[in-house]
Amino acid sequence: MSLTPYFPRTPGHEDAPALVWPGGSITWRVFEDRVARVANGLAAAGLGPEDRIAVMAGNVPQFVELMAGCMRAGVMLVPINWHLTAAEAAYILTDSAARMAFADGSNAETLAAAASEAGVTSVQIFDDGYEAWRDAQPLVDPENTRAGGPMFYTSGTTGQPKGVWRPTYQISTSEALDNWFEAGGMWGFDGPGRHLVATPMYHAAPYACIMFAIAHGQTIYVQPKFDPEGFLRDVARYGINTAHIVPTQMIRLLRLPEEARAAHDISSLTQVFHGAAPCPPWVKRGMIEWFGPVIIEYFASSEGAGPVIATSETWLAKPGTVGRCPPEIEITVVGENGEDLPPGEVGTFYFRRIGRPPPTYHNAPEKTAESQLPDGRFTVGDVGWIDDEGYVFLSDRKIDMIISGGANIYPAEVEAALSAHAEVADCAVFGVPDPEWGEQVKAVIQRAPGSGVEEEALIVWCRERIAAYKCPKSIDFREDMPREASGKLKKRLLREPYWADQAERI
Repeated sequence: MSLTPYFPRTPGHEDAPALVWPGGSITWRVFEDRVARVANGLAAAGLGPEDRIAVMAGNVPQFVELMAGCMRAGVMLVPINWHLTAAEAAYILTDSAARMAFADGSNAETLAAAASEAGVTSVQIFDDGYEAWRDAQPLVDPENTRAGGPMFYTSGTTGQPKGVWRPTYQISTSEALDNWFEAGGMWGFDGPGRHLVATPMYHAAPYACIMFAIAHGQTIYVQPKFDPEGFLRDVARYGINTAHIVPTQMIRLLRLPEEARAAHDISSLTQVFHGAAPCPPWVKRGMIEWFGPVIIEYFASSEGAGPVIATSETWLAKPGTVGRCPPEIEITVVGENGEDLPPGEVGTFYFRRIGRPPPTYHNAPEKTAESQLPDGRFTVGDVGWIDDEGYVFLSDRKIDMIISGGANIYPAEVEAALSAHAEVADCAVFGVPDPEWGEQVKAVIQRAPGSGVEEEALIVWCRERIAAYKCPKSIDFREDMPREASGKLKKRLLREPYWADQAERI
């Protein structure tokens, strides 16, 4: 039985590789068959438009099947960060009302416990039952014509994470694929190509890049876990054109020995996207000097704030910018009293997607209301300014800003200075209580292997690079940092102990 071709394919493209991973690969013909079976399996389980399933897995090919299968079935896919505990995952399963859950072998135990707590009775484990379930489904065109899509949960910087619902999901499957195709073209996914997945699929940006590649019929190479030299090796081996990475990965690449950096031909790269966390200027400049003008920064969010995109050429001309606002998005900077601020003044970014309603938070009307102004503009808490030419500059997240003696201090600036020290493997800067100044600047450092660098030396290093009032007053050291694989730092876990005995928080 044959399917009506759904994904964009040129004659003969059916037998070109769609997915490649360590130890295996499948063609577009096989991928399309598997996606149809997944969609039909979800429909057979009684799932339809706006119903939800969840997946807790690393970078595996079955995850990609679920992405495309949900789009065809009209089902919403809730990716769960595999770093979460069973209790945290259970909260997301319960809040999202997921009716099925999927996991890879390494997360099977955690998901099973979470599903039991949340009352989810249908669980499929990759390489242990999922394949039999998928292959038992009929190989026919799915009947549904309404598109499904992802529903990402915010990282939970404050309180419990919240699911992001974007009204623009309510379109047909063909419109959804057209949208992914159009957006992918804007990002440089144009024509035949090879995309390397080197960051976690549960994160919004890698997820989007995979869908761009699918819409354009590009081969997707799945890297289960990032390794800096392995990244270079895969780029050279497969002739990779596009990839998504985060600043912590960029730092690890830059700190490879020169012989390791020179051993791999990376000239096939045309676009390397980065976001998810502030990028220190020395890292950005170093990557451009090494990789060439293929480094592209984006500023976006799961809620639809963006993307604002800065090419290498744009960043070199306007160091620190994340680009200019695209035509379909309006960005304004708003002050503490709700007033719109003029160019150059720092405030909170608010967004409006032209012709589209603002996003909402699932089961959280109060959070939705807090994020919006009366005219419908919405914010995700980023702080910065826009210059008189319309270029956007980020300072930090509003929640992370330190107010010491009335002065605003942006941790990203301090972290950029500290991270440039050769003996600093990772760092975090945040405010801690100060009886006189309200808050003082605290840094937490993970030393580089073999380093014995001490507090005083690092404070002196900072004072040589930024104003003294911004520098850490004290530094603590840790063996490791609570970062997600996406590169996002769980700063709350570091900050909370310092505020535990405070009756009031700033």
